[in-house]
Amino acid sequence: MGMRTCFLYGLGALVFSGGFLQIAAESKYVSRATISRAGETVHLSANDPRPLAQALDALQREFGWLVNYEDPRYLSQLDLVEVTNPPQHRNTASDSRVHYPGGGAFNVDFPNGVAQHSSPDEQATLQLLVDAYNRSNNPGRFELRKTAEQRFDIVGTSAYDATGQISRQEILLDSPVALVDRQRSAFKTIELICLQVTERTHTKVTLGVFPMNLQAVMVKVGGARLPARMLLSRTLTATGRKLVWRMFFDPDSKSYFLRCMLA
Repeated sequence: MGMRTCFLYGLGALVFSGGFLQIAAESKYVSRATISRAGETVHLSANDPRPLAQALDALQREFGWLVNYEDPRYLSQLDLVEVTNPPQHRNTASDSRVHYPGGGAFNVDFPNGVAQHSSPDEQATLQLLVDAYNRSNNPGRFELRKTAEQRFDIVGTSAYDATGQISRQEILLDSPVALVDRQRSAFKTIELICLQVTERTHTKVTLGVFPMNLQAVMVKVGGARLPARMLLSRTLTATGRKLVWRMFFDPDSKSYFLRCMLA
């Protein structure tokens, strides 16, 4: 039986629609990135408000790669687009005017696997992907990190500031947090991590969309003054399921919504 998914309604429900805005006026966007092969080259094409996140979803479908993603904070109008009267209202004071990252088309080529029908080298491909994105005109700048669990995070590190310059930002999931090492549900553990990050950074992080049975799966995760991303990664690993996170910034509420999704 497949894992049921619970959607928390309100802002998170729209922000986490897979990164794809169902907005007729933005018909340039596509519902999912595509991957095609020609000889020794793989071509990836994305077109989304968050094209890098959309590209990662395509790589996950194609190669099974489990890569986490985090937005930087999009605070400047240089990184945003405004949508008037969106088809879904959000729980904000300005439902008639909402803002999204001003992403668009993103295309990249990378080498195919060495052997026929084999996957490309994951780390080399992800690094090429991030480098190509950082050279594009799409919003934000990112870096690739390899975790202790031999998985990868793509982390938003910079965006335009109030002076019109791209500047490095505090990275929320690098914040040290502490959890008592005891058994809890995975859902509760993730909620506690979000709460501590919120308290330490004064930027709200809310668990937005998650597989429903995280409320029933028990994990034992804890530690003192460990980076939040480490405890979050350990929590997802401890569930025994193939899970990744997407952490999206909402420009109107100046807060983050964390999505945990089954790969």
